[in-house]
Amino acid sequence: MAKRHAIGIDFGGTKLLAAVVDVDSGEVVATAKKRTSASDGPDDILGKIHGATDAALKSAKLKPKELLGIGVGAAGQVDAREGVLLGTPNLSQAVIDLPIAASLREKYGVNAALRNDVQVAAAGELAFGAGQGVQDFICCFVGTGVGGAVVTGGTLVAGASGSAGEIGHIVVDTGGRLCGCGGRGHLEAYASRTAITFSLMGDLKRGRTSILTELAPDLSTAAMWPESGAVKSGVLEDALKAGDELVTETITEAGRYLGYGLASVINLLNPQRIVLGGGVIESVGLMFDVAVEYARREALAAPRQNVEFTRAKLGDHAGVVGAALIGAES
Repeated sequence: MAKRHAIGIDFGGTKLLAAVVDVDSGEVVATAKKRTSASDGPDDILGKIHGATDAALKSAKLKPKELLGIGVGAAGQVDAREGVLLGTPNLSQAVIDLPIAASLREKYGVNAALRNDVQVAAAGELAFGAGQGVQDFICCFVGTGVGGAVVTGGTLVAGASGSAGEIGHIVVDTGGRLCGCGGRGHLEAYASRTAITFSLMGDLKRGRTSILTELAPDLSTAAMWPESGAVKSGVLEDALKAGDELVTETITEAGRYLGYGLASVINLLNPQRIVLGGGVIESVGLMFDVAVEYARREALAAPRQNVEFTRAKLGDHAGVVGAALIGAES
């Protein structure tokens, strides 16, 4: 039986990963990567999506007509029905109403679909990862932002407008920090790598000392902006291993807020499992541990008794695998 392939694209605030995926096994056959930043405009984004797709196809030695489809998971609000990126808090504010699916259909002549990035990651985990055999679970991915997705009865929940699962925009502190979306007190403003970076920047400017200045030699107040990549998840973990007081305090605070958000989700949806992923969760063990501790502490007794916490199994490929599956079904 001939293998069936689709392209999956994971489009986030700092990188774009495209992959050719065997949709029957979840195997990633070939990949291509591009950097993204807050300065990218609509043409830049479409150019990077097309460029990464071309490179992945070339690496896999496939032609577009051999694909079942192309799926994209984008970090932002999407119109799933029309395949349009409505807007994203972690990229240029000029990137609104971007017709990503239509551009892919026109260029490659195959079906294309667009979903929220964590929704596609949840689809990947449901089929081949930590969600296999689980009817009710929540995905929460922590990276540049904080994203979420809900699976109920073995089916990904889209919601009335296709944006269900936005855990990152649960309010955890009324009138608190300004979030990238424009709201205040949202979880993303406390628990994302962006939030962690801003918190560290403030403390360093006030004279706190940290091994971060040695681990990231180019670190400066200018380089501390999230899109610079100056404070990567692996650097944070190295600082924790070195016993850095400032980084330990900052990660503990971020994990505590993440736990508060997860406790609210547990109380509301009573999931069987919470699947945590994304660069910060994968690299920073303390973040996972603190979040689980506070989620269990703050959730109601009945739902917390049965909920399981686990890391995403597909790692960096969860998004591209899930996107490929959605693209193949479009």
